[in-house]
Formats: sequence, C-alpha cells, structure tokens
Amino acid sequence: MKATLTALALIVGLAACRDPRQPHDIGEAQLVSLVVHSEPSGALVRVDKLQKTWTTPCDIADFSITKGVHEVEVSLPGFQTVVTKAKYDGFDPATLQVKLIPLALPPPVAVPVPAPPPPVAPPAARAPAPEPVVPAKLEATAGGTRLRVAPGAWRIRINAKSVVADPEKPGEYLLPQVPPDSVKVEFLDPKTDAVLQAVEFSPPTLAPAPAPEAKELPAAEPDRVGEVKVVSKTYGVFVKLDPGLALQPGEEILIFRDGKEVARSRILKVTRGDSAYPDGAAQVQKDESIHKGDEVRRPKP
Repeated sequence: MKATLTALALIVGLAACRDPRQPHDIGEAQLVSLVVHSEPSGALVRVDKLQKTWTTPCDIADFSITKGVHEVEVSLPGFQTVVTKAKYDGFDPATLQVKLIPLALPPPVAVPVPAPPPPVAPPAARAPAPEPVVPAKLEATAGGTRLRVAPGAWRIRINAKSVVADPEKPGEYLLPQVPPDSVKVEFLDPKTDAVLQAVEFSPPTLAPAPAPEAKELPAAEPDRVGEVKVVSKTYGVFVKLDPGLALQPGEEILIFRDGKEVARSRILKVTRGDSAYPDGAAQVQKDESIHKGDEVRRPKP
C-alpha cells in the first residue's frame, strides 16, 4: 500500500513539472517559431503556402507552424526568389539568414535600321524614319490627361503623383496632375517584375482656343459661373466656365435647376481652357443632387 502511494505521488510531481517551453494550447500566447533576416531587408516571407505573410527582418509566431520541417519562401521584386527548409524543434526558434541575388537585366532589344533608298536622278528627299511604336499614349482631357495603354504580356507601373483607374475601362487612367507634371510608364515582366521598357512622356500642351467671332450674346445672370458638363463617379464633377471669370479653389458655389437651388458645393480645382472648354473648367465637390446640365452660380452678397 505504501509503495502504491509513493508511485502516485511521483506521477503527480512529473505532471506538475511540465517544461514551460512546450507548445501552448489554443488561446494561449503564440511562440516565435522562425526568425528570418534577408539582405537586403524588406523581402516578403511565406511559410508552407500560408495566406499570411511577413516582411524581413521578422520574428514569425503562428499557431499553424508546429514542430517539424517547414518550407520558407523569401521574395523581393528585382531579386531571385529563395525557397528553403527550416526545422523547428517546438522549443527554440529556427533562424534563417538569406542573401538575395539580383535578377540579370534583359539584353537590349536590337531595332533593325531600314536601309536607305537607292539614289535616283534627281535625288529625291528621304522620308523621315518612322518613330518606334510605344504601347501607350497621352490625351488631353478636362481635369488632367488621359493615359491609354495597349494590352500585352506585361504589367505596367505609372510614376505620377496621382493616378485614377476606371474598372470599366481596362488600360485607361486619368492623371489629374498632368500637366504640368510629366509621367513615366514602365513595362514590367509579370513573373520577375524586371523592367522591360520605360517610356517618359511630356504632357500634351493644350493649344489656345481660337478667338470666337464677335457676336452679341444673351445677357447672363450677374452671379452665373457656368454649366455642369461632366458628372462621373470616377473622375468627379466638372463645370464649363463662362467667359471672363476669375475663380479660385475653395469658393462656394450654388447649383440651380429650372431656376431653383438644388445643392451647394465648393470649387476644388480650376483648369485652363482647351478646345472643349474655351474659358476653362472647374472641378467641384461631388454631390448626388448635382446633374449634368445644371446651372452654377456664385452666392449673392
């Protein structure tokens, strides 16, 4: 009987002395299982194809990373992706130090030069060589510049202060700050993110509108500003301005329809004139009450 009690006491004592470093139950604090460093830092780390990712340098703690061998993938744009194994013993974190190797730049593409035409008598003037075809172009539009990119086996990166994409028009982007800013478009390899081609555009210069012929215009309201011409969820609300106005961003304006006030808004930006808007355009704050064709006025003093 005494021997039985002694054995029971020994079993209880062993259970109470469980190693505190053993994996915790669900709901307890996570343990760091992997420590990953890379040169250069800032690389993306994925473990065992998990949806969750980490950025180096990182201490990885996740309940799904248990004792055993795990696959670790380290990737960074412009560098070769590294896939390796790490063995975690369930107690001490496994440490990985990865040095990433830069990707080799693609060789330059040789552009064939057309042979000059044979001489004739009298010698004919040579036509200028055609410019290389670039799969992107700029078009002037109200509120900025529109960029159109042709589809192809590449990804694009647009270096501009502001870019607005329209999900309904793939390959078309609005650049609100162009002009006066320029824009650079880079065509990237979709697998390696290496730059295949880079093109820097100068924004198109809007030609001054021709002076309209002198004619008598009907007398406008003294507080009238212009008329709403564009109402877009993507690009915003734009007003075609009446001639002879000097507006400033931040001014309050009133929206009228059929002679009745329907909304109040403020001017966000004023752009110079072009062929479609000879006296310029003003972008105003969005409001669901504003419709195309509404009249825009200044508040009366």
